[in-house]
Amino acid sequence: MAYKRKQKYAWKKQAPKTNHNQKKPFNPGRYGKVWGSIRFEHDWGRVPQGDANGPVIGKIIIGDKSVELTFSETNRLIETLKDAQHAHNVGVRLGRTNSHAGVKDYMAYAIQK
Repeated sequence: MAYKRKQKYAWKKQAPKTNHNQKKPFNPGRYGKVWGSIRFEHDWGRVPQGDANGPVIGKIIIGDKSVELTFSETNRLIETLKDAQHAHNVGVRLGRTNSHAGVKDYMAYAIQK
């Protein structure tokens, strides 16, 4: 009788069926007021305006505003947003959870405003 070994590769196994949160309707508003309106549209073959050298790859649309972006501008946007997320996470870890956190004399701070 031949030896029947167990499955070796995980990709051969069937994925377990789940119904986690399947009955709840999707609510994009819980991610922010503009989350559902953020999108990107490609503009193939566009030439940059001004002194820019990189090609215009498309436009980002947030709400009712749109901005055409070159390849290097998209990289800068990604880096800036990653830095913003990192600064927020560090602030949360340091206990800065509101606008006056870390201010020694809150009353003097409030009067300045």
